[in-house]
Amino acid sequence: MKNKEENLLDLIPEITCRWEKNQEGKIYLLVPRFSSPLLRKISMKFGRSEWVRIILDEKGTKSWSLINGKRSVQEIGELLEKEMGDSVKPVYDRLSQFITILFKNKLIIFKNYHRSE
Repeated sequence: MKNKEENLLDLIPEITCRWEKNQEGKIYLLVPRFSSPLLRKISMKFGRSEWVRIILDEKGTKSWSLINGKRSVQEIGELLEKEMGDSVKPVYDRLSQFITILFKNKLIIFKNYHRSE
């Protein structure tokens, strides 16, 4: 028996990566430059940071700040629309692309996602 397909709007994203907020309130995602610990050590010996910083724009920063491991994607979209108005429309198209990119890059997981075998 196949499980029903998951609806992205029902999923609850949870942050799995390091991040920081700068003085202007922008969020930077910290992504390891290399997955191999050896390559990370070598790059650090040459003065390179072990992290790549990905700066989020205003909409990305606001979306990221609403991810708390309790809200569904739909709830995040409702809050975005309420707080940012027309600037985020079409909210669910934009948000689903953003969330999908985060998930594919292993920057978030979905707490209630059940993969069908």
